[in-house]
Amino acid sequence: MCAVALEPQSTEQSLKRVRCDTKTRALPRTTLVEPTVAKFPLPGKLPRVLTNLGVGIETVDSKVALQYSVHACPRRMRREIGLVFPDVVGKESELLILPTFQRTESSMLSYQAETQAEKDAKLHMFYRWGAELVSRLREKGYWADITDPMSGLALFTNCGPSLYPDVEGAEVLLRYAPYNLGNCFVLSHPHWGTHVYPATAFTLAPIEAVRQVLSSMQQDCHQ
Repeated sequence: MCAVALEPQSTEQSLKRVRCDTKTRALPRTTLVEPTVAKFPLPGKLPRVLTNLGVGIETVDSKVALQYSVHACPRRMRREIGLVFPDVVGKESELLILPTFQRTESSMLSYQAETQAEKDAKLHMFYRWGAELVSRLREKGYWADITDPMSGLALFTNCGPSLYPDVEGAEVLLRYAPYNLGNCFVLSHPHWGTHVYPATAFTLAPIEAVRQVLSSMQQDCHQ
């Protein structure tokens, strides 16, 4: 994700057009679970593999609220997905992609110190949520992974030569139009604008197993 400050008036006018256009677009047919906002419990600690990734803040939150959806991997993404995850080559048509979004207090266009601190906090919460999702799917015998929003690299399985772009993924999977800043793209959520932190999970589990795991994680939040 890129943080760049532009003239407030021109930026806001453009983002309003982006959000308006996105709201009127139907979801692609690859969507298996439509965007849903839910609360999930967070494990107390990160797995050892994630503890040395250079996150500047460790959150103590016991829950996270995020939007998620589930999508079959579109044909146009399959070649690149195989370059991100070598382990799924030949199985790209079976892959499910789960884009997630956490609403933020700060606009991700900002360079302010508090914005970076919030990014770090959201990143740490995604690590904890994603690690729990991956663990539960693996316990059922299914391949699963998340990519690092900072680098685009796979975190639990073998890395390929390509990086996964969360913003471009949201554009393809959800038709969330990115805002072009000239040298990079920033996500504009249809309801939250640039106040959003995107990150993505992936699995070869069938949709029924994914639904079951997500449901059980949410139920744990209410116990």
